[in-house]
Amino acid sequence: MEKVPGDQEPEHSRGLSGEIDFLDVGRIVGLHGVRGKVKVAAFSGDPEGVLAARTLRLTGGRGTAPGTVGDYEVVTAQRAGGCAVFALLGVDTLEAAENLVKAVASVRRKELPSLPEDEFYWADAVGCLVVDEGGAPLGKVVAVEPGAAHDWLVVRRPGGEDGYLPVAAAFLRKVDTAARRVVASPPEGW
Repeated sequence: MEKVPGDQEPEHSRGLSGEIDFLDVGRIVGLHGVRGKVKVAAFSGDPEGVLAARTLRLTGGRGTAPGTVGDYEVVTAQRAGGCAVFALLGVDTLEAAENLVKAVASVRRKELPSLPEDEFYWADAVGCLVVDEGGAPLGKVVAVEPGAAHDWLVVRRPGGEDGYLPVAAAFLRKVDTAARRVVASPPEGW
């Protein structure tokens, strides 16, 4: 199981905007050129899936109050290195773009690519019940965190402590986000 476009950082798993139809896909990490284009680093590490976005919902940013949300129409989108570069309607100066750096970028779910059966968007895993292969409850997914070798499901166990399950086929036997259920085979010592 690998990260895919639309993956979420854990603190943004359900969307800072509070709307389920938008998924957090990345963060504005800098500027591109001198005409106000912004560079978005995709949480998935691959910007390809977010380039089809027609609207970016931006939350926060250097020049805005925490939690500020704004929708921006995408004028152009292109890949540059490991980032997606967007020209946004109304953002045509370096100063305007600079205010958006560090904003979380969200995209309408319907604008993201469909996923193969064995992949899921991070936001869809949050809230799922986690059970072992015998059906015994292990906890509930409260976040998904990126990792170097693989990502991690953060599972709140019945006692209140958090456990970390690797997002890898060896440990996650089935992720059924529609049924809100994950069948897991936790590593030894989990």
